[in-house]
Amino acid sequence: MKSPLFTFWGVYSVWHRHAKVYQRTWLVNCLPPLSEPIIYLVAFGYGLTPLVGDVPYGGQTVPYLKFIAPAMMAIGVLFQSFFEGAYASFIRLNFQKTWQALLTGPLSFSDVFIGDWLWATTKGMIAGTLTGLIAVIWGLYSGWNLLLSLPVMLLGSTLFGAMGLFTAGSVRQIDQVNIPIFLFIIPMFTLCGTYFPRSTLPPVLGNIASVLPLASLIDLLRWNLGLPSLWWLQVLWLFSLMVIFAILAARRIYPQLIK
Repeated sequence: MKSPLFTFWGVYSVWHRHAKVYQRTWLVNCLPPLSEPIIYLVAFGYGLTPLVGDVPYGGQTVPYLKFIAPAMMAIGVLFQSFFEGAYASFIRLNFQKTWQALLTGPLSFSDVFIGDWLWATTKGMIAGTLTGLIAVIWGLYSGWNLLLSLPVMLLGSTLFGAMGLFTAGSVRQIDQVNIPIFLFIIPMFTLCGTYFPRSTLPPVLGNIASVLPLASLIDLLRWNLGLPSLWWLQVLWLFSLMVIFAILAARRIYPQLIK
């Protein structure tokens, strides 16, 4: 009989290994996702609110702080899941040889790949949830809204984690990870409606920004301010990209381990 493509025990073992390492330095690991949204909300929220006031969104005007709070959740998801998949997975793959060591046990490539992917997803969920809790405490997002937004953050975390793994499998030197960051991550961070509505951009640039996945994630997390009419297409778009990048990542990493 052929062994299954992956086992839940194998995937959990890999995920649990990364979680145990994380627990040893949990305080340091929790500081970035906690400090970044606070800094962004204070700097941009209080710094620009007196100048901007309310912003138009979804056919209504909303306070600027409430406008950027869901975007900060999306940024936490983006940064933590992508960087874990890109930098951390690259280090485990090429320097620490963690992937190779795990494969010497009763684990398949799919076990190791999915376990690593789910850990990158977990890092994104931690960042997004912590940022959401700050927004709830600040009175910018309700607890009910945060609870209903968890599936959206999960979808975003799996997508950006897969993008990170694709990066880790594609580059050959760690400095090359900066290429997709400057060509893809930073443009998404600045243009996808994080700090201002995309409608203020020139039409061509606004259409390009709307296609980028972070734009859909931000729009979906702003559901309490009004969902786009074709929101289900945005969900399908994020899911499709997640599947595509997961397949591409596996195809890039597999030849490096199985020769």
